[in-house]
Amino acid sequence: MKEFKKAGIGGVFVHPRPGLLTEYLSDDWFHLFDYTLQKGKELDMKVWIYDENSYPSGFAGGHVPAEMPDSYKHGTGLIMHVGERLDDLPIRDPEVILKKSGDGFVDITSSLESEKGKTGTYYLFEKTYPGKSPWYGGFSYVDLLYKGVTDKFLEITMTRGYEKNRSDFGETLPGIFTDEPNLEAAMSGGAMMRWTPDLWDAFQGRWGYDLRTNLPSLVEERGNWKKVRHDYYELLLELFIDRWAIPWSTYCDENNLAWTGHYWEHGWPEPTDGFDESAFYIWHQQPGVDMLGNRLDTAGQGGQFGNDRAIRELRSAANQAGRMRTLSETYGGGGWEMNFEEQKRLVDWQCVLGVNFVNQHLSYYSLNGVRKFDYPPSFSYHEPWWDHYKLMGDYIGRVSMAMSAGQQINQILVLQPTTSAWMYFSRKVRNPTIYGIRNGFKDFVYRMEQQHLEYDLGSEYVIKTIGSVKGDKFTVGQRDYSLVVIPAAMENMDRSTLELLAEYLEKGGRILSFNPNVSRVDGEPSSEVNDLSAKYPEQWTFSNSLEDATSLEMLSNDGFEMKDQTRNGMLYHQRRILDDGQLLFVANSHKTKRAHAEVLVQGKYVI
Repeated sequence: MKEFKKAGIGGVFVHPRPGLLTEYLSDDWFHLFDYTLQKGKELDMKVWIYDENSYPSGFAGGHVPAEMPDSYKHGTGLIMHVGERLDDLPIRDPEVILKKSGDGFVDITSSLESEKGKTGTYYLFEKTYPGKSPWYGGFSYVDLLYKGVTDKFLEITMTRGYEKNRSDFGETLPGIFTDEPNLEAAMSGGAMMRWTPDLWDAFQGRWGYDLRTNLPSLVEERGNWKKVRHDYYELLLELFIDRWAIPWSTYCDENNLAWTGHYWEHGWPEPTDGFDESAFYIWHQQPGVDMLGNRLDTAGQGGQFGNDRAIRELRSAANQAGRMRTLSETYGGGGWEMNFEEQKRLVDWQCVLGVNFVNQHLSYYSLNGVRKFDYPPSFSYHEPWWDHYKLMGDYIGRVSMAMSAGQQINQILVLQPTTSAWMYFSRKVRNPTIYGIRNGFKDFVYRMEQQHLEYDLGSEYVIKTIGSVKGDKFTVGQRDYSLVVIPAAMENMDRSTLELLAEYLEKGGRILSFNPNVSRVDGEPSSEVNDLSAKYPEQWTFSNSLEDATSLEMLSNDGFEMKDQTRNGMLYHQRRILDDGQLLFVANSHKTKRAHAEVLVQGKYVI
């Protein structure tokens, strides 16, 4: 820790990883954690909790499944089998059996005797169970949708664990890092849909119809498949938040802790990769992302570095929820050869888009054994540049402080087409439309960045949770917007969003739409969005291109303009409003090309 302090690093996350010799959550573990805390106090450094033995968070190094077998043993997925006779199907552990009847299905699970010897089209949904692994302490990963699992995880990790250090909460010990909690790790290979024991009742209560007789629609494009998929994935998102994120957020609020970490933000919009990250970010006191590797993809299409949408989404949710700091777990897997020039380039790109708390991944105590196959670089004496790292450490600290000053105030809200993409997701056959939505919207965000427009992204879950209308402003939490943008990829709109937009228009609000036909509401075919646009033709503007004069005029920044002279495709800016002025951070993320821009701003000073 003295080495970290000398290198300009202000704190650490105590992170157990493969190769750990000290028994996790043992008395020895907490003795060593206490020692680390004391050193943090001596050196004026922060010491954060990492909530798991490796990752994904939730199983407490195997203690949760050991103490609560129900956290995994009931099954977590369903696999679909289709046949013309029941005898042809593998009736091992069926949860639901359907028989095709006309255009729909009949649930025959409780009347199999009457089907013996008959033919037809049968769909059997067999329960699947997660496999056991040494990674999970010899158990399986847990079902985070199962009631009580998060409470047990909190009890083991915090109540019986780190609450020993309660007197340091919010001071030397500022918070907790959670790493990649997800619903997929509990699935077994071949499963076609996520399941949990109260799924049928929860779905019926949320949407008012039986999911069981509609299960084929989650796999095949039959029946009202877009509606069923929309409803299914929205419910899973809500259950995941209610049963994981909100309990953690509440615990941290009550204990003066900041909850940080990240999910699977890289695979948007596929619902296997986090559903809707913004929906989780607003429950974190310090939301975060993970940026791995050492490659900055251009044109906004990257999964990691170069994924403009992912960082813009993080910053937007933080703005809306009033969260000052946003974390990035950075550099993991960047390689031993990673140099300062590359590190600075990647940090600048993240910070200009919205990160202001950089968590360097990571520093090894030892490179013995399996640690040799982990994710370098190592921010320690293992690296030949370590003696000079204070140059980078101080730079990151200064940029983070600057980008935490004041507030980013954007007047434009761009709706994300997340729920539209869910309608096209199937584990059996991937409809290419989902990739069109993904690539098209990421390109739209990238082009907005290159036009140097100032905006936030809008999650329909976040809008439903903290959205309102104030005068002629569309309000999401702590941000008021004077223009709402509907992207071309938005086929569906949730009813909660539609109702707020109707109120917003009634009070004089403005909408710019790049889709003349938003044809579904809550996944159901509907003309309601089109009817609303027809009702307010003076306030609802349609456009075919982000670059046309009408669009650019409506999207122009209030009192600020940045004229990019070189258009190398990698020049970014962020403007922050301070009590006594403005701060402008500009970064050229291109590896070789120079950039030049002219800035026009209202005010007495340009800094």
